[in-house]
Amino acid sequence: MFTRFDANKSTKGASKLRRDLINAEIANLRELLPLPPSTRQRLSQLQLMALVCVYVRKANYFQQAFKCHDVGLHQSPTPNIGFSKALNGFLMMMTQNGKLLYISDNAAEYLGHSMVSVLQEDLLIHGDSVYDIIDKQDHQAIQCELGRPVNSGSNSSTSEEIRLFLCRMNVSRNARRQMRFGDQKVVLVQGRYLSFLPLCSRNEPVFLATCTPVAMPETRECVVQGATNVFTSVHSMDMRFIHIDNNGEFYLGFPRADLQGVSWYRLLHWECTREAQTKHRLITQSEQERSCILLAQFQRRSGDWIWMHCVLQVKESSESSQQPVIVCTNQVLSEAEAAVMRTNNWLYHYYSVQNKLQYGLAYDIGPPSRLLYYPENPPGQEFTGLVARPVK
Repeated sequence: MFTRFDANKSTKGASKLRRDLINAEIANLRELLPLPPSTRQRLSQLQLMALVCVYVRKANYFQQAFKCHDVGLHQSPTPNIGFSKALNGFLMMMTQNGKLLYISDNAAEYLGHSMVSVLQEDLLIHGDSVYDIIDKQDHQAIQCELGRPVNSGSNSSTSEEIRLFLCRMNVSRNARRQMRFGDQKVVLVQGRYLSFLPLCSRNEPVFLATCTPVAMPETRECVVQGATNVFTSVHSMDMRFIHIDNNGEFYLGFPRADLQGVSWYRLLHWECTREAQTKHRLITQSEQERSCILLAQFQRRSGDWIWMHCVLQVKESSESSQQPVIVCTNQVLSEAEAAVMRTNNWLYHYYSVQNKLQYGLAYDIGPPSRLLYYPENPPGQEFTGLVARPVK
């Protein structure tokens, strides 16, 4: 007697066999990743495959890069001299389409994640693209900037070849919930294409960039630490200088003693005065600790002007007899960086709106009920350096 053939059972058995084989190969890939065992086991299959793509892409890239520069793969390794500590940010490498190649280890100091975490469950949930860790609102602007034609016939790093843009990097562990301002780090990305190397068989240029976090009230401490483009000044509530650090003396050109008791407004460009007064008024009219951000030009002792992104925070004194002070974190910007920040003025408006919502204040506040801390410049005068000069 013939046994009845069960086609459905046979198909199910074949499918199970294929799944078992696939799972076995994925397990082999998991073991090959140069990660701690506990980290490897936490990865989902999707995260695992994305991470494998990153490592394969990175290996292909550097293998060709070494050949291009006649560097042997088995030569003595370059000593770890910690060059990333000299940067005002971290390094990132990606293809023109945004596929990640490398993020330097010191990204943890700014994003709160190591390279492994950046490429794992915290941020890299659905792929291996830099766009997975960048706010969706910034995708189009970045794609336009990276998509500009690459001059493959030149290896020079002229200003026309430099790409510079601002973006918000998501650092929340829960990518599915609504993003809040504290879940993101604002970063200035500046870099250029390495035109000498195609990626694998495709002629896709590789983008090498430095990512400089923009100081915000929530992140200013990690940005200030070791940064040479940032200085801190302490002011009385009417914005007269109490203290300035060594970096501030260098950038402004004034000795600390010469600035003692001088109004911050005397260095401020007149076009920035109105916004500065509005935000100064905003942070001094509440009993709670307040903060704001400002983009402004300041005059150096030599007479020229520099752009600075400023974070102003009211700090209460630990002693009841002492007056509160305003701590100002000043991030010095190049002309190109300042132009990008002016283009993205949503940042300054957005943070002001958040303050307004948090404290129930109108952005344009009426006559203050407390002491007038912000100055009304005498009519017929303008300030040049530290000296009031009559207007002719």
